[in-house]
Amino acid sequence: MLDRRAYLQCLATLAAMPPVWAQSVNGARPSLNAWPNKPVNLIVPFPAGGPSAILAKQLAQSFERKTQQPLRLIYQSGAGGVQGANFASKAAANGQNLLLGGSYLAVARALTSKDEFDFIDDLRPLAMVAAVQQVILVNPARMRSRTAMELLSDLSRKPARYRMATAGIGSSSHISSEILKHQESLHFEFVHFRGAGPALQDLLVGSVDMMIDGLVSCLPHIRSGRLKPLMITGTQRANVLPDVPCAQELGVHSLERVTWYGLFAPQQLSDAQAATMVDVFERMGSDAVMSSNFEAMGIRWGGVYGDAFTALVKQDTMQWAQRLKSMGLTNLFYKNSEEAGA
Repeated sequence: MLDRRAYLQCLATLAAMPPVWAQSVNGARPSLNAWPNKPVNLIVPFPAGGPSAILAKQLAQSFERKTQQPLRLIYQSGAGGVQGANFASKAAANGQNLLLGGSYLAVARALTSKDEFDFIDDLRPLAMVAAVQQVILVNPARMRSRTAMELLSDLSRKPARYRMATAGIGSSSHISSEILKHQESLHFEFVHFRGAGPALQDLLVGSVDMMIDGLVSCLPHIRSGRLKPLMITGTQRANVLPDVPCAQELGVHSLERVTWYGLFAPQQLSDAQAATMVDVFERMGSDAVMSSNFEAMGIRWGGVYGDAFTALVKQDTMQWAQRLKSMGLTNLFYKNSEEAGA
């Protein structure tokens, strides 16, 4: 996590960036359709090695292929992605600053105070760019469970013997693990890391026993045989893991949701600028190179834009709030605060 001085310096750099017209010839304001006419910043709220960082790199490559302008990745991790989202909301709303957000923000709104940052009020949804299934993983050198049902059975009768890694308090991996633990009456200890990358490394070396992680970041370790997938979230199997059962077919209804990712801008972005940017993102959806890469990584293109994506975000946020409240899980940030630095 950046210290306060570095955070403020980075924020000042973004805020001070000149508007598009400032770089035009003779001060003439070009058409918004010229966007982008210089590099654009993409704020990634998790560290390298996790699903967000891997997805961001794919998006950056596609963006440059479609626009001939770089998409510069700026990492701002902390607080389960909330720190980066807050940082993005305060950046200049001139089309030069984007956030790679996700469904974890919908969860975070139900878990944190809205005084300093409100996901719905402070960010403008532009495009849903990906849907990624999660996987229940174990280190086969440490756990005897060879199926999801064996794992659930072991966790139900051996209280607090096993350790579950997460990408941080409030992250998608944490929330999925909490919901599974609550609805299946399981017993295990949490170990929270600052991102999926560090969590995976400790899982690989055996410091922790299991993890629920996004498919995109753990797939190479599954293919190498170092990690064993027992179940994938959602209502259908993943093409890249056809032998791994999904949550629905196993009757584990607590994990039938799939994680979504989207591009957001500061709320003050104009309607005209937003429409121009959405047009670019729609064109990225037809990028054959990215589509091929996504398929190999188990990612589905989101393909929801503008007002439709805004409606999806609001609905998902409301549903998460209701779901977490019904399970008594609205105090997760506070209950786990002492473990945040793990």
